Amino acid sequence: MRVSIHENPSVTEDHAEIHCRHATGDILWAAGLLEKSGERIMGQRDGAETPLSVPCIFYFEAVEKRTFACLEKEVFEVPLSLKEAEEQFQSLGFVRISKSVVVNLYRIQSVRNDFEMRLLIRLDNQETLVISRHYRDGFRQRLAAALQGRRSLS
Repeated sequence: MRVSIHENPSVTEDHAEIHCRHATGDILWAAGLLEKSGERIMGQRDGAETPLSVPCIFYFEAVEKRTFACLEKEVFEVPLSLKEAEEQFQSLGFVRISKSVVVNLYRIQSVRNDFEMRLLIRLDNQETLVISRHYRDGFRQRLAAALQGRRSLS
């Protein structure tokens, strides 16, 4: 894919246009990333607060009534419930896969069947997560929508 950037000092508001034959999952992810590129949440680790870019988050996990944002190699506590994370970031491809995990569809490397009708997903950082039976069908629908390039992943 060819990418061009044209700087123009007379432009009053930054904007981006994407020209494509078909809106694939990658195109929609890039569009979502651009639309929400400034979207950040504060994460806390070791007493310090750090702004986290939402598209860089691989998944959110709830442990003992606390929610954590898991990035490629780092984990931060965030001031959101799992439900809030799922609702606020579904347009960026986040979907619930178990009672305690919301995953970023665009950080998934592979999906495979496991025993007892569960699914296993491998993320780009080589972590493996389990999709419980209860959330399996919703996950498959959202993944299919992302792969087919539907505008709305919700």
